[in-house]
Amino acid sequence: MTIAELRNHPFLLLVLKDGENDGYFTAEFMRKTKQQLIDMSLRIASDNLSIIYADQIKKGCEIVLGMSNLGLLELCDNDTEQAKVILKTHGMVYCFRAGWAKYAQLKAISPSYFDSISILSYALAINDSSDIRLMHATLVDEGYQSAKLLQVYKTIAASYCASTILIDSDEEVLKFELQRFLNSAIALLLIDSEKKIFTHSLYQQLTTYLLSTEKERVLFKIERCIISFIEKLSVLTKGDLQAIALLDFTELKGIIYQQKNIAIYIQEILELPITVANELNGDFDGGYDFHADDEDDIAYLRPDAS
Repeated sequence: MTIAELRNHPFLLLVLKDGENDGYFTAEFMRKTKQQLIDMSLRIASDNLSIIYADQIKKGCEIVLGMSNLGLLELCDNDTEQAKVILKTHGMVYCFRAGWAKYAQLKAISPSYFDSISILSYALAINDSSDIRLMHATLVDEGYQSAKLLQVYKTIAASYCASTILIDSDEEVLKFELQRFLNSAIALLLIDSEKKIFTHSLYQQLTTYLLSTEKERVLFKIERCIISFIEKLSVLTKGDLQAIALLDFTELKGIIYQQKNIAIYIQEILELPITVANELNGDFDGGYDFHADDEDDIAYLRPDAS
């Protein structure tokens, strides 16, 4: 158990209080330190929040306290005596910069993940004894996972994306699209195609196979296709995909197993070029397709002559 947990205050404040009580920190040092905390808090509030509202200034103070606390803990490794020496020798700004450097570490790991993390995550109230180093370590781990997801997305999309690759900042969207790429890879293997992208004829071949073949045979072949596909993946790519459960193909297998509206549901989980999707939808719901109902569609879109 840390000293902060025992005494219900951030480590930094306890070190300052103890140092002041035992005479290690002079009154002038404490005055200067408090002024530095105030100045940094106003700067943080001005740059990231607002200095108009009192609650925003308070949050600025808590961010500075959190960052400085993190920096001091990293510098002294929870050693109170070493912490006093660091504060007296280098000052509060030094500790804040050390904490900020840890925060900026997230950007180096994964810029998109860094953008999703609010600086308020590092705020500490004066009675908050939570382990900010543990919190930061958790964010770092999540940052690495985000970076891995982005890399594996780019790797798979390079082969199976049916349109221009546009990388979304939402990780759930990336996982959804990545699963569609992978489903398409297995579906193409299912019809013994060496292609990476569906054409209209390949998609028709797939639906014909699924509708005319016993589900047990289809499910058996799917398992073989999955094994074959995974064997060709690099160790890193395989590990990253397994870590986020994208090699289970639960949805694909489920559609085959249920045997209900396969032709409708299967297109929803595959990566299909817009031209193929348009052909399947047959009207403006799927895009302009030059079929017989287009005149009606165009008439519907025209403004009334009246």
